[in-house]
Amino acid sequence: MRPAVARFVDGRLFSPNFNDYYAARDPVAETFHVHIQPANLVERMCRARTFTIFEFGFGAGINFLTTGSAFLKHADSNTRLRFISCEALPLSSALISEAHAITSVDRTLSEQFLDFYPPLVSGIYRRLFASDQIELTLFFADAKTALNEFLDQDSLGVDAWILDGFAPDRNPEMWDLDLLSKLEKCTKPNGTVTTFSSASSVRQSLERNGFAVRRIEGTPFKRQTSLATLNKPGLAGREPPTKTTIVGGGFAGTATARALARRGVQVRLITPTGTVGDATSGIPTAVLHPRLSASMDVPAYFRTQTYFFSAAMKGYPLPTAMSGAVQLTGKNMAASRLRDISDLLGEKWAQWMDTNELNELTGIKHDHDAAFFPKSFVVEGEKFCHSLTQHPNIDVVAQELTEPLLDERTIYATGSASLLGDQADSWEVLTIEGQLDTFTHTNELAVPRRVLIQDGYVVPNQSVCEVGSTYEYAKWEPGIATATNLEKLQTLTNEENWTHLRSFRGHRTVTSDKLPIVGQISPNSWVNLAHGSAGTASTPYCAEILASQYLGELAPLWLECIDRLHPNRFSERQVRRPNPLQRYRK
Repeated sequence: MRPAVARFVDGRLFSPNFNDYYAARDPVAETFHVHIQPANLVERMCRARTFTIFEFGFGAGINFLTTGSAFLKHADSNTRLRFISCEALPLSSALISEAHAITSVDRTLSEQFLDFYPPLVSGIYRRLFASDQIELTLFFADAKTALNEFLDQDSLGVDAWILDGFAPDRNPEMWDLDLLSKLEKCTKPNGTVTTFSSASSVRQSLERNGFAVRRIEGTPFKRQTSLATLNKPGLAGREPPTKTTIVGGGFAGTATARALARRGVQVRLITPTGTVGDATSGIPTAVLHPRLSASMDVPAYFRTQTYFFSAAMKGYPLPTAMSGAVQLTGKNMAASRLRDISDLLGEKWAQWMDTNELNELTGIKHDHDAAFFPKSFVVEGEKFCHSLTQHPNIDVVAQELTEPLLDERTIYATGSASLLGDQADSWEVLTIEGQLDTFTHTNELAVPRRVLIQDGYVVPNQSVCEVGSTYEYAKWEPGIATATNLEKLQTLTNEENWTHLRSFRGHRTVTSDKLPIVGQISPNSWVNLAHGSAGTASTPYCAEILASQYLGELAPLWLECIDRLHPNRFSERQVRRPNPLQRYRK
């Protein structure tokens, strides 16, 4: 993304390109006077089960923080705020931080927002706040692109619009008449539009499209602002499903359960034992780490987005063993590529390190360059799954299934697709075994201080290292996996004489295109599976995508990318060529 050019002038954030200020001298008070009070947002938010605001012009996020703070002070704990916004020229994290420091925004929300402010990469970013009560969806895209994507995906609709870009004569693209004419298509009955602009072109466009426009006189910030209220029936709402069944108690199943539970859906989570995280997802060490690429092809782009979303889960009360991971250069990660990625993401997400900095951080002598990813983290699989199910809307039950549940709405988030039988016949999937090994060393200094990533990973845990994981297309002979992981450990630590303590074996389902399978497969059935070796990052993200689609809401991913995850993709490809994974099957 091209970042905004901005600077502070007399204590106010100013855009030289648009020759305009981002906000009044007191932007929090301005939000109340222009948007919250005229549209009666506080009372309306308190009455709703889910209240949706769509803003044009995110800027420094003052409207979001101010509205979110007011929502938390007055709304019931069962109410959810969806705040959707778009920004074509995002401000840097440093400028936003400075803008927040000189205003009276909610400090807790501000700190949480800034901690996981997205890198300047185009996309749809979702962040959750206040025990999931507030959902921010931020488009790094222009208003036209964002609105069209919303129209294509969302059937829940908008309760209140906030139009807060630069003035129409200085930013005409955001106030395009064709763009404004689309607002009524997705506005709920009695929905509102608030804006600082009282320009006749804006008023007339809203009036032509079913809004009654009223000027708000005499605010402290502008002589006139505008309030528009939809005076036609509006978007017909639909009753969302209130309960569902999920099959699978691993990363995918528990993450999907949590994504639906936070939306008020009662979830029955079925596992064979009545417990979660007791199969492959019970891995003792799971690393959330990016598999980043400078490419914008769908597979590479998808992997980056899984990391940006799931890294923010560190804000959950999750049992983490260690934060931060070091990506070393190697045969699969050239120094030039890793440096470019680090420069693009910025130091909050990635920090380039030379050899001396690397040695100081890890305590191990390396001749590699590297990048440190401070948002990466390590979890114990079983505890991770258990923590996701700690929600009053989730009930974990024991039940052995031998065939699909055809008569109830069910999401299958299992380790394999075998339960689905004929429905999965065309899917290009393969079950691959893998192994994690734990080693110890007599010299405590041999254990690195940080997680190391290269061809696999090494996770230090007090006096031991956990090393993984193998990728066995055909099951290896006993001992080969342990020897492979030992060699990896010796290479990454430059130490020998490690003692093997234990092994953990599991299996994962992979696809021919290395993308998971997410979507609806029949009127009552959905799937979220085949996450391969990237499940720590991809399962929470895909759970959010699936939950959004399940309830007819905007998902945090472009629709063209979502289509690439759909189960139907394989049968469409097999019209042109055979299943490439068939040769690995017995």
